[in-house]
Amino acid sequence: MPLLAKADEVRDGANVLQVRGGAMSTKMVYGNDCNLMVAVRAAGYHSNPHRHDAEQLNYVLDGEVWVFVAGEAFLMKKGDFSRIPRNALHWAWNRSEKSCTIVEAHAPACDPLIRANAVGLFREGESPDLSTAVETIRGGESPDELEARVFGASV
Repeated sequence: MPLLAKADEVRDGANVLQVRGGAMSTKMVYGNDCNLMVAVRAAGYHSNPHRHDAEQLNYVLDGEVWVFVAGEAFLMKKGDFSRIPRNALHWAWNRSEKSCTIVEAHAPACDPLIRANAVGLFREGESPDLSTAVETIRGGESPDELEARVFGASV
């Protein structure tokens, strides 16, 4: 595992959070203290509400997506940044008819070993230390009430 991974060396991984529709593919790299993921959310993609003991920063490369964070909702469009605080319940919904590409950073790292094809960026002989990596806790609360408040009864 080198400190550099070329684009073609980081294969797409399957999404583990999709529940309502659409699909998401990811490319993920990680170190000891953080991970970086490029996620392509297809039209109609809706993730499961989840939380993790990691701060998350997002940047939209292309498209748009609704992001819900602990009772708030906002539409992210190309060029927008957002932050999800540690342990905040959150999820995303691509209500558009085109894919959305987002760069996500998590610190500490969300457990990369559960994400298919995640690539560790470590020098030869360096032992990864994922002792601070956090788990993603899915479900527990329904997004319906907040989404109905934001979008009306048509949800």
